[in-house]
Amino acid sequence: MILPTILSGEHLSYAVGHKYLLTDIDLTVPQGTFAAIIGPNGAGKTTLLNLLDGDNKPTAGKVFFGGEVLSSIDRLQLAQQRAVLPQLGQVPFAVIARDIIALGREPYRYDARQNHNRRIIEHCMEQMDIVDLANNHYSTLSGGEQHRVQIARTLAQIYSEPDADLSGKILFLDEPTNHLDIRHQYSLMQLLKQLQKAGLTIIAVMHDLSLTLQFAEQIILLNKGKKFGDYSPQSLVKSDALSKVYQMAMTIRRDKDSGRYLLIPDL
Repeated sequence: MILPTILSGEHLSYAVGHKYLLTDIDLTVPQGTFAAIIGPNGAGKTTLLNLLDGDNKPTAGKVFFGGEVLSSIDRLQLAQQRAVLPQLGQVPFAVIARDIIALGREPYRYDARQNHNRRIIEHCMEQMDIVDLANNHYSTLSGGEQHRVQIARTLAQIYSEPDADLSGKILFLDEPTNHLDIRHQYSLMQLLKQLQKAGLTIIAVMHDLSLTLQFAEQIILLNKGKKFGDYSPQSLVKSDALSKVYQMAMTIRRDKDSGRYLLIPDL
């Protein structure tokens, strides 16, 4: 079955001054897909994510969301249709974890149903296993705990109702498993797959290639600011693209029972 396109980029380039960080990238993401953006350091992964989520405007080319030019969509409407998790940053003021998550409901500030908003916030805290951290000051939390709070904030932004149909909505994640221990890494990835089943599209910058191969359906491989290729996990494993781009020979094995991939450098 061919799925409709929810997001696409045509001839995307991005420059800072005279230096191009991305050059002439085309891509298409079908509705309900988990698309991973991978590549070595400096490949342009976060830069591409920031173009696709609307945080930055391309120097050349266009991004389309739901068939509309992204830059033409009303900002409040866009905030209700997509949420963005950046890499972990500092919060320069004293605030408890619950209030950080409540920021995700800001696009719905004209909704008078305060009990409704509280219910969604509680739901997101439960999903991220941080109910017991709700009243803790954000600055006292570990890096992993802060990261889970920020993920809960992005989830709070995309929900119209707990367990609602999420078709037409996108979650943009920059290194979502960063700072998380192995249990919370897998808990998060399994949660994202559940949200996919509810219709959510996920576009994530990923560094863990094993998790990428296990959970993503579409893998966009960047190298030196250009798209090297667009793969399914199966086609990527069969190719030598990873060895070429990461400049390291490697063997990829898959456990038949768990479906997990193991990447072994050929040193």
